[in-house]
Amino acid sequence: MKRKQQYESSAWIAMISLIGIVLGLTVSIGIGKHEPAQKAMAQEPMHWIPTHEEQKRMDSLYSIDAATKADMDSIRTMIDAILLKLD
Repeated sequence: MKRKQQYESSAWIAMISLIGIVLGLTVSIGIGKHEPAQKAMAQEPMHWIPTHEEQKRMDSLYSIDAATKADMDSIRTMIDAILLKLD
């Protein structure tokens, strides 16, 4: 008797949950398919002009990049020299 009541209450909860999920999905789909209130219009792109601090920062980054590339080149030549000595 108790198992039957548990089964009936579980079935009732499952049915209510299923109905809630279906209604929730229906509302979500309905909200997602509305027309936008205003159509997007293309705008002129804004050109970025760096400030003095930004320019200094970019210059320092370029110098760090150049130094790193030079270090990599010197390491590459050292590795090549070591490989030639090993042959």
